[in-house]
Amino acid sequence: MERILRTVAVGFLLVIVRPAFGDIANQVHTPCTYHYSQETWQADKRQALVEIYRPVQAQVSPLVFVLHGSAGAFSVRPGEEPVLDNLGEKALARTCFTVVFPHYLEGIGRKSLTSRQEIAANFPQLLEVADSLLARAETLLSVQRQPVFLFGDSLGGYLSVALAFRRPEIAAISVISCGRPEGHLMESPRKLRVLISEGAHDTVVPPSEAEALDRYCRAHGLAIEIDMYAGENHYLSQGMKAEVLNKTVRLFKTGFLRQN
Repeated sequence: MERILRTVAVGFLLVIVRPAFGDIANQVHTPCTYHYSQETWQADKRQALVEIYRPVQAQVSPLVFVLHGSAGAFSVRPGEEPVLDNLGEKALARTCFTVVFPHYLEGIGRKSLTSRQEIAANFPQLLEVADSLLARAETLLSVQRQPVFLFGDSLGGYLSVALAFRRPEIAAISVISCGRPEGHLMESPRKLRVLISEGAHDTVVPPSEAEALDRYCRAHGLAIEIDMYAGENHYLSQGMKAEVLNKTVRLFKTGFLRQN
């Protein structure tokens, strides 16, 4: 257990101040408009705010479940669509996905986590919170019988990986600045497509963590691509974020990892 917590903790530490995705939503092809709403869902013993983006042009659409890092989600006013994206929620909705963005840390009564010890100690409970919120998201009428995808950053990436290995309905995941969550992966995972995006100079989640996840997935025959971005750190630049979003959309839309 000590080894598991130590390994999990290495990749999870985030500082509170982080850049936003800002106008990246405008840089990705946008064929759909969307309706934005907020709901409060039960998450373990507490409730969590959930932001939902539903494409207007499609009665049903695939689900993208988006998980932020340990710095937490941007604060929002009740009923008002936020100006900034956390991880490109608007861009994904504009490409005709139903996007569910939970403020999942509220499920353990927190807004952020700032120490490795806190993150490691809370990871099992956070995984259960994320799992219950994903299960609720899958009951939305607009996504039933549609593919399910996960998009996560740092702590949200680790949670996405762990969720994908326990839930067979998840078709693909795209994760940024994360690695292999020790103790939360199956030995014989089913088919899954994985896209890993990592800054080559990341000092928060060392690139070796992403490479370990890459090796694990390849060893189990999963379709995987890892992009190691030279000159980038834990927080990818605006240009790299736009590239990651475009590649994520292509993966979720077509199932292809690389452009032919």
